[in-house]
Amino acid sequence: MDSLRSLWPYLKMHQRQYIIGMVLVIFANSINLLPFYFIRLVIDGLTGARDGDPGTPGITLAQAGWYALGIVVAAVAAGVFMLYMRRLIVVASRQTEYEIRRDIFAHLQGLDKPYYDRASTGDLMNRLTGDLSAVRETLGFGLWQIVNIVSGFLTSFAVMFSLSWQLTLIVLAVVPIIVGVLTYLARLINVRHRLAQEQNSKIAGKAQENFSGARVVKGYAIEDREISEYKAMNLELLKRNIALTKVDGPLRSFMSLLLGLAFALILLVGGRLILNSNGAFTVGMFVQFVGTLERLTFPMLMIGWITGVTQRGLASWLRLRELYDARAQVQDVPGRTDTSIRALDGDLRFRNVSMNYGTREVLKNIDLHVPAGTFLGITGPTGSGKTVLGQLITRSMDPSSGVVRMDGHDLRVIPLRVLHDVVAVVPQEPFLFGDTLANNIAFGVEKQELPLVKTGVSVVGAPPVPNIPQQPDPERVRNAARLAGLLEDIEGFPDGFETLLGERGVTLSGGQRQRTAIARAIVREPAILILDDSLSAVDTETERKILDGLREVSQGRTVILIAHRVSTLRHADKIVVLEEGRVTEQGSHDELLELNGHYAELERLQRLASDLDEEDDAIGDPEAAADRLAARREAIRDAQATQTQATQTQPTQTQTRQEVLK
Repeated sequence: MDSLRSLWPYLKMHQRQYIIGMVLVIFANSINLLPFYFIRLVIDGLTGARDGDPGTPGITLAQAGWYALGIVVAAVAAGVFMLYMRRLIVVASRQTEYEIRRDIFAHLQGLDKPYYDRASTGDLMNRLTGDLSAVRETLGFGLWQIVNIVSGFLTSFAVMFSLSWQLTLIVLAVVPIIVGVLTYLARLINVRHRLAQEQNSKIAGKAQENFSGARVVKGYAIEDREISEYKAMNLELLKRNIALTKVDGPLRSFMSLLLGLAFALILLVGGRLILNSNGAFTVGMFVQFVGTLERLTFPMLMIGWITGVTQRGLASWLRLRELYDARAQVQDVPGRTDTSIRALDGDLRFRNVSMNYGTREVLKNIDLHVPAGTFLGITGPTGSGKTVLGQLITRSMDPSSGVVRMDGHDLRVIPLRVLHDVVAVVPQEPFLFGDTLANNIAFGVEKQELPLVKTGVSVVGAPPVPNIPQQPDPERVRNAARLAGLLEDIEGFPDGFETLLGERGVTLSGGQRQRTAIARAIVREPAILILDDSLSAVDTETERKILDGLREVSQGRTVILIAHRVSTLRHADKIVVLEEGRVTEQGSHDELLELNGHYAELERLQRLASDLDEEDDAIGDPEAAADRLAARREAIRDAQATQTQATQTQPTQTQTRQEVLK
């Protein structure tokens, strides 16, 4: 009942279709019983006992013809009703499927990063396909057959009871047995179908990971291991489906057995009634009774099948409801969100911000001010909290303590839609779509809609088709590609901006994917641009071009560049160094070098590595190259050891460094 109540909003939108369809089912079932009444009249007329009167003369050929015509008319009318009913209910179920899929997809779009960190893509896909199809089948054919069975039983038992209450009681004696067995088996079907669907989700997830990571699987030559694991999962699904079939399969056979026993008893008892009723119960009445009962054969056999369909549909709906019930940890809160905020300039301020993951403190008491229009660089060792700091700005998560403000507003009061409109993020591992380069770059831009050209083709009950979005200004896309250092590469492609990318952009190199993502962020012209180590896959020359473009873009907007290379950060207005979740250094490139802390050590290490590469390229003597290489590596190891000792064994140096900063 809970499942039906949660489905009611969708059923209500199509209640007219469902109600008319159900009424037509009842009419069709009633009309379907008329042919047996006409057959009874013919038989009793031919035996001289029409209407229960043995003295009534037999029927004429004309009367028999009218009865035959009545049978044909009844069959045609019932067929028309059933055909129109199918159009109503089946179309309604398809429309409901569309609406559920639309609403779930929209709901999933509103969930945040922590949810997708936990969710499996394969599981989500299986729920939106297999589970949704099971729900649609329940709302279409399943619901129709439920009404068909109920109305068929009511009309048939009413007719049978009017013919012979004794024979009707024999049939009714079978009903409690049917109900008891169905109730027991329905519970088993529900549980086993849910287990089978869960295994389906695991298989879908495994397949999705292997297809997406095909190059990794082949690179490590572990195809056989992956095939074995997939085979084991598939075998488990087979076992669960067989367990479901063992419960679902016997229902039809069980119904056939009960009906066979009922017909045998009716034949014995009905024969005695004909012989001992003195014409009160005629052969024609017996034939009508048996024919009416025969009409119940299909509905009774369908009870088992419908029970399975309904239970599978309800179990699948419960799985879909889990998606509905999922809530984003970060969302607009009525009464707290300030809907009057419509635009932001990008002035950021962190006040005593800390962030915990369980018992692990990722950020610790961050105090930082980034004025609007600042080019900010952030660096630090791996795991120091750089990415988390960027995610707090986009409100992918809220801080455990402290407050992050933008233009003086607490981020928690800014509408998420407004915040996301003014912030663009380029992740280290960008995601590209299987579309053209132009569409990938323009992905985040609002597009105008073009009116559709009517084709004259229409589908009854089909939802309206949205307008086709128009592509943004090509010059705007081209300029974004230029600023991201991608334009020369695109002009070298045969199809230019219309080059079709493979799934996840596999046809591009790592650096080209990163630059495409940078262009996608630039074309939005955001107030705040965050680049999370998004220059790691490009060479120094390409990096220089991108940084030149970013300096052009940064005029009038806040740019936050997270990177490990000093060459990437040196021209930033301000650089912040994070170590173990704390801000240990901040200032310009020259100021940080004078502090002689982590940033200065990082700069020396990278300069040594760069000089080593350049000198090795210039050396022609292999032995001399080997000597220089060993010397340089020894210098790098000494610098690394010094840095490690300074950051791990002398905590007072960090405190002294912070005092210097103050």
